[in-house]
Amino acid sequence: MKPEEPLDVVFLCEGTYPFISGGVSSWIHGLLEAMPDVKFGLVFLCPSRATERKLKFKVPDNLRVMTEVFLYDVLPQPIGHQETRGLQAQQGWAAAERLWNGILEGYAPNFAEDALDMLRCLTLYDLAWSRGSWDLLVKLYNRRAPDLPFPDFFWNWRFMSFPLYSLLHAPLPPAKVYHTVTTGWSGLLGTLAHLRTGRPLVLTEHGIYTHERRIEIVRADWIYVERGKGREARDFGVLKSMWIHLFSALGRLCYDHSERIYTLYEGNRRMQVAAGAVRDRVELLANGVKLDLFKAPEHVERFPHFSVGFVGRVVPIKDVKTLIQACRLLQTEVPEAVTYVIGPTEEDEDYFEECQALARTLGVEENIKFLGPQNVREWYPKLDVLVLTSVSEGQPLVILEGFCYNVPCVTTDVGACSELISGREGEDAALGPAGFVTRVGVPGETAAALARLARDPELRGRMGRAGRERAHRYYDQRELVRSYLDVYQTLGRQEDRFGGHRV
Repeated sequence: MKPEEPLDVVFLCEGTYPFISGGVSSWIHGLLEAMPDVKFGLVFLCPSRATERKLKFKVPDNLRVMTEVFLYDVLPQPIGHQETRGLQAQQGWAAAERLWNGILEGYAPNFAEDALDMLRCLTLYDLAWSRGSWDLLVKLYNRRAPDLPFPDFFWNWRFMSFPLYSLLHAPLPPAKVYHTVTTGWSGLLGTLAHLRTGRPLVLTEHGIYTHERRIEIVRADWIYVERGKGREARDFGVLKSMWIHLFSALGRLCYDHSERIYTLYEGNRRMQVAAGAVRDRVELLANGVKLDLFKAPEHVERFPHFSVGFVGRVVPIKDVKTLIQACRLLQTEVPEAVTYVIGPTEEDEDYFEECQALARTLGVEENIKFLGPQNVREWYPKLDVLVLTSVSEGQPLVILEGFCYNVPCVTTDVGACSELISGREGEDAALGPAGFVTRVGVPGETAAALARLARDPELRGRMGRAGRERAHRYYDQRELVRSYLDVYQTLGRQEDRFGGHRV
């Protein structure tokens, strides 16, 4: 392929494929493999060059270009570089101030114009190192947080601004269609790709990025929160509110500039609309599984004990600590039960160590096994039940994969999980439940559901068969592939609406 020839589709991925395993990464890999004649590219966003990056997938041949963008690396300070001055600088800094005020309010309606003025008038050196950048920082501090310690404001603003400035100047492979799998930073890059080239942007949200970031920010202990009498419980403080507004603004920006917006279920669509998406532009497109790949074997060598499987990353959003507490409660009802945690542990090593310590403290280290990454197709047939205790999900593929092996699931009521367990409506719902749904962060409910399935093999079998039938009827990946291939072909034929480069 000639360098100037545009790719058919470029995926924009923040911390996912091909260096991180998990549902979204598997979804991307599945589309690449299922469309061998489509020329793909990929831009991978990660914090720093120092971030460890090991391939978790065998990249297919039709992924022609892969580019990395580092969000938080300190931008080099060129020796002898001169700061932009005069009317040009005044226009650039006025645009930067408007842009940041919009972002910190949670919506930047004039982002395109302001970003254009910034890029025309200011260099990367100006934005990262100049006196003008310092003056803007001080102005924002005096307006928004004059009572906070200045160093706390400085470092938070610095970590907000570096990714934005890096993405404004990030290289982009030319493409007919850009496809981002989240809002946030990759959504911002998708917006910039659309504004620079006039090519259409597609957004597919599995989990709602702004919602997930809000959960993390509220729980974060590294963000300074001012204390004082009369503070309400819902007052997160100035800095946490700034971070929440930042991701809200990035989400709204991506919604505004996406040609097509896809999500997995109706609950997600409601959240997107509440976050600023136009309802009529949001379409439901459920995930699917490769039914020919996930086939239950005729003969299975099962464990002699009741086996529970957790398939996923050991990270806070999966709430593995609630799982461990549930395992402890389960021991009182089913002493022989063993829970197998199948998935990578290196993404958040501190959290993994905390989970191990909790298991030891509760005395269940012999009943909960952290196995790391495994071939899940070999493990699903051995399991009696799957369990998810996540605080946020989209439409977990692991539930559907487990269904293919007649494995019921106990899951928290997040994302599309309730829909997967109970069916959507009509004939789907008539198939019957394929497990149990519990509240988030209530280990007693998870343990009770697991114990009930352990005591009732007939119920377990009935629920497993309902799940298998549901997966085969309504979640065939071939339908998903046909839909996205049509989207790529239709949008790829569109003319450049800007008639060339805009930003």
